[in-house]
Amino acid sequence: MLRPKCYITITNSEGVSTTFNFVNRFEINKSFEYLTANANITLPRKLSQEGLPLFAGTNPIFKRKDKIKIEAGYFPNRETLFEGFISYVSANIPVHLECEDYMFLMKQYKVTYPKTVVTRTLSKKGKPLKYKKIVSENITLQQLMDYIFEEGEYNDLLDGITYEIFGDDPKVKNFPLGQFRASNATPAQIFDKLRDDYGLFTYFVDKVLYVGFANNAFSTKEAEFKMEEVCINSNDLDYQMAEDVSIRVKCVGMMPDNTKVEAEAGDTDGEQRTYHFYNVSDVTELKRMAEERVKNHKYTGFKGWFETFGEPHLEHGDRAKITSTKLPERNGTYLIKSNKIVFGVEDGYRQYFDLGYKLI
Repeated sequence: MLRPKCYITITNSEGVSTTFNFVNRFEINKSFEYLTANANITLPRKLSQEGLPLFAGTNPIFKRKDKIKIEAGYFPNRETLFEGFISYVSANIPVHLECEDYMFLMKQYKVTYPKTVVTRTLSKKGKPLKYKKIVSENITLQQLMDYIFEEGEYNDLLDGITYEIFGDDPKVKNFPLGQFRASNATPAQIFDKLRDDYGLFTYFVDKVLYVGFANNAFSTKEAEFKMEEVCINSNDLDYQMAEDVSIRVKCVGMMPDNTKVEAEAGDTDGEQRTYHFYNVSDVTELKRMAEERVKNHKYTGFKGWFETFGEPHLEHGDRAKITSTKLPERNGTYLIKSNKIVFGVEDGYRQYFDLGYKLI
């Protein structure tokens, strides 16, 4: 019989760790579309720890900004599912914790790009005057990320955190951002802008920040799931045929002078989806963006959420190979867009995969 076990480890600012091997319920949500992976934990009502205060007093067990690690598995397996920081502690019983992954650190400081340059001139009376001006220039994605991570005063805060720009085309690193500007913004706010204006997604895997296009999610592994054995919601999954999906995607590049550059992909008479990107003038790049979005909708295979047991564990960007003995013609491998993990007294240990487009 499978016995699910979990371990919640909290480490305070002084490096002292406390581990709980019981929990009422936790839920973890991850996706390259969310920017921040989060976890919500509810601890038992009768929780106590050697008389120490839980969330009040001079030295409580649970404090905002403390590090947290969630591990779980079917005994004797134990796998890390989430690492990050406590962002909120409820002042009620049972104790409820809200947590964020390492994106939490990217919300703790602000940067301005480009920096203002102070110049001095003399007035007619010979007195020095100060002027502030912004020197704008066209930059690439690589240059912007270097700037964010090379802010020297934040090196201690970002200790051990690195970034990687990924894509199946080396031109991604040189992706043009035009005269990009950010005024007193957190890196997380800048990443939101990259997603909304340029279609670039940003997310953490462990301590590595990945930046790139959606279909290049960090694919680390593949696992097989037999429909008749491990799929809990097989009747809720929809199966579609590519020829039954009619979609037309238009990507529009909005320039600073209000001119537009457009590219389209998909069916000429399909349902229209339009996406806008700021300061992207490369038609080839816009065409690529449109084709990527068509692939997310137009394929033959399953769509929706796939519910299964807690193992084998997969992350977003991994590949779920779904097979069936009754309907082998529906076998296929899918990119996982989002994943949700639930562990609790009533829920047991389960995973929910939001299936992306079919790879094979």
